[in-house]
Amino acid sequence: MSTLSIRCRICDGMSLHPFLDLGKMPIANSFLTHAQLSEPEYTFRLRCGFCVSCRMVQLMEVVEPDMLFHGNYAYFSSISQVMDEHFSELSTIIGEEILYDASLPIVEIGANDGILLQKLVSHNANAIGIEPSANVAAAARDKGLNVISEFFNVELAGTLRAEHGPAQLVVGANVLCHIPDLNGVARALEALLDEEGVFVFEDPYWLEIMAQLAYDQIYDEHVYYFSVSSLKRLFEKHGLRIFRVDPIAVHGGSMRVYGCKVACSRREEPSVRSQLTLENEHGLDSLDTYSAFAARVEQSRDSLRDLLGSLQGEGARLVGYAASSKGTVILNYCGIGPDLLEFVCDNTPSKEGLFTPGTHIPVVSIDRFAADYPDYAFLLAWNHLNEISIKEHVFREHGGRFITHIPMARII
Repeated sequence: MSTLSIRCRICDGMSLHPFLDLGKMPIANSFLTHAQLSEPEYTFRLRCGFCVSCRMVQLMEVVEPDMLFHGNYAYFSSISQVMDEHFSELSTIIGEEILYDASLPIVEIGANDGILLQKLVSHNANAIGIEPSANVAAAARDKGLNVISEFFNVELAGTLRAEHGPAQLVVGANVLCHIPDLNGVARALEALLDEEGVFVFEDPYWLEIMAQLAYDQIYDEHVYYFSVSSLKRLFEKHGLRIFRVDPIAVHGGSMRVYGCKVACSRREEPSVRSQLTLENEHGLDSLDTYSAFAARVEQSRDSLRDLLGSLQGEGARLVGYAASSKGTVILNYCGIGPDLLEFVCDNTPSKEGLFTPGTHIPVVSIDRFAADYPDYAFLLAWNHLNEISIKEHVFREHGGRFITHIPMARII
């Protein structure tokens, strides 16, 4: 089931304006078995809106969380060496600059298979993970980590505080944007954090999405698309404030936000004001900016259709590389199916032998890709371009080329 919003989910105002429609879309990570191909497939309308009142970009129609995060969740963070290195760096920063009392717990929201949590344990043994998807939570517990398979909310925050004490840190990577009730999250943070406690979140950054034309960041799990301005307004409603922001490269361009309670002794750093100024300079407060973005997205789609069709017309073999959530958006919005791509290869064993949501392209192993290299591989996880390019140097040496659609379709 899904819920259509005509009001802003953050400020409850009637100032939410649709600006981008990516059409009917299946659940991005709902890969299908062969038997399921003949069954009705759930879809919803993937549309984005901008609230001119609180400046939050958000989905107009939201899929119920238990349809997205469940016992058969398809993404395991630990498959990426780049993300492992990224979380090592984040863990070091937390240990050196954030933690201040070894007796107070630290909590990670959206712990996935424990890729960050297992690093945080080295700084504080009382590290607790929250992960609603049962299968990846089980993978984390298999590593000896303390992971609770629930959704984070005010009730859970109260339970954690009662059992473990106030938290000196609440951290989440690519998770805050997943939670429909952000006001509830803010209330939960205020309830769980120690008076000097800090929250750290990193999520895809809207200004970067616009700059790169990365429209495939928009999919069912990402309910919100943050600016510093919109987050500042959200947190301040609930007695919280942002004191530092750091742009980071992961997921094609994200923002790491550090916050605390209003009365915390940490001072606001110049990075906050600088980023707010930059957002104003780029017109993130104007609906015209969002309309222009939507027009560019349509141009990007058309350029991809033209390029793939032209290469196919020349007799080239084309496949997809990486069965990602982003890929589901690209394939469905651009109308790319098995008539264009022979298969999609991926290194996640649980996806092998399945079919892409909506477009029903077979998903095969990386070994199948290497056994008979195609002429072109359309990169469906462009944010991992450097990692994949290094890994697949033999493909390039055999004359193979990658294709990307960001910002416009091209051969790389």
